Amino acid sequence: MSENKNLSTPNQAIENYIKRVTELSQLGQKIPSNEELLKIASELGISDEEIIYAQRQSQAHFIRAQGYSNLCHWDDAIAELEEALAFNPFNLPMLHLLINCYLGRWKEKHNKQDEQQINFRVKQCLEIQPNDQESLDLLAKLDIFTRNYKYQFWGITGFILILIGSTIGFLFLNNISLNLFSENDKKIQGVKDELVKEIEQLTNNQQILYNQLSEKVNTQEKLEEDTQLQIQILKNEIQKLTEQNQQLTEKINNQNPPIPDSKISPQPKDNDNKNKSENKI
Repeated sequence: MSENKNLSTPNQAIENYIKRVTELSQLGQKIPSNEELLKIASELGISDEEIIYAQRQSQAHFIRAQGYSNLCHWDDAIAELEEALAFNPFNLPMLHLLINCYLGRWKEKHNKQDEQQINFRVKQCLEIQPNDQESLDLLAKLDIFTRNYKYQFWGITGFILILIGSTIGFLFLNNISLNLFSENDKKIQGVKDELVKEIEQLTNNQQILYNQLSEKVNTQEKLEEDTQLQIQILKNEIQKLTEQNQQLTEKINNQNPPIPDSKISPQPKDNDNKNKSENKI
């Protein structure tokens, strides 16, 4: 337990090792060999166990660097990756992320040192893997960005020069024809005043037309309401007349009841009466 605790505390020898490896990498413009790394560790008195522990810690640095990179905190990400690569100098994913971070910072600050670091780290990637396409793609991005930046720089510079020249020329001409411009300003102001008056008149006319239209709409709505009211009154009158008509019809029927049917016996014919009399005789 005590040994692990000692390994987890900051170790000045490991910090010196990281510094030495970084300086050797920067000065030699290449990745230090395993022999050179072991020699530095031996000179600083770093044990194999400490190196193994530091290599594990380098993965934690790499993970933290990924988080910083996602947030575009380029300085923090680069610092984490420099420490991670000190014990894993041949790790391509770490180198690719480091190049991306330098590229991101260059796009913000256009620092020449970041551009140099990108070229240097791309060379390291190609030393590890000569056909490393990702590092070449990152280098191509840098070329495109630097070219566009130069075009923008010269374009802005040219625009500023043109603007300065135009301003000087305008001031020069303004001094020559000050009275003429003053007269033109008066004319322009007069035209503006006339336009303002016309706009105000049009606005007033528009408001009047709007009020008239609103009044007509209100009148039309009132007429429709009155018409609907008259129709309802007429319907009520018709309903009353219909009811009165029914009442009169019922009264008439009650005063003239229908004649009931009566059975009338048929009258005897004369011949029959004669026959009956003869029979009696």
